[in-house]
Amino acid sequence: MSPAVTRLGLALLKGTRHLDRDEIELDASGPVGDRTWCLVDGAAARVLRTVENPRLLSLSVLPTAGGLRVTTLDGRTLEATTRDAAHGIRAADYWGRGARIRVQDTDLNAFLSDELGRDVVLARAERGDVVYADAVSVVTAGALRRLADTLRASGYAVPSPLDARFRATVTLDADEDPAPGTQVRLGGAVVEVTAPLDRCAVIDLDPVTGERTGSRLLEHLRSPDGRLLFGMGARVVSPGTVRVGD
Repeated sequence: MSPAVTRLGLALLKGTRHLDRDEIELDASGPVGDRTWCLVDGAAARVLRTVENPRLLSLSVLPTAGGLRVTTLDGRTLEATTRDAAHGIRAADYWGRGARIRVQDTDLNAFLSDELGRDVVLARAERGDVVYADAVSVVTAGALRRLADTLRASGYAVPSPLDARFRATVTLDADEDPAPGTQVRLGGAVVEVTAPLDRCAVIDLDPVTGERTGSRLLEHLRSPDGRLLFGMGARVVSPGTVRVGD
């Protein structure tokens, strides 16, 4: 099965704005660079969750030669180097499970604390430790179209672009979600679909500002068994480069 790739995206810093990419590299652990970094509440030793800190979505984070460049919604930018702090690796809580992190010695700590209104520290996470489900997420044009039709029928406006709400690694030009166990070729890579993805209230937040909107997407996802599902998770079978249009 090889549907066309219409959109690719990732976020270097967990919970921040999901940025479009013309291409991504998939290795055995998923999209290279995706959620490499996270923010940690030092006092609670807990990784910040987007649903509790929606202002994260307003931050744009890009890589630099020696660190990161963070831009706020009002245009303030700080480019700073990052390096592992002397006390080395630590453990932090992420949704009740342990995440291995390396706290960073960087000027971004003060900048991000000021922007979010709480004391946070930047940390580099082990691959996959701050990923809630599968490393690769997939949504399809058909599922998005059907959700848009449901919203209109219920009298709600359809957010544009709708696919941005789901922060998927890959958007496919396919009418149906691939079934669990299906292998999908994405450019030079192959992934195997695992299971439908549970969703949370983040999809009802504007993906650029972090503000709550009136779209009420979440309540329109309820399945017969009560779960809130949209899109599919996947694991990488064969690493490779994926480009929009593949």
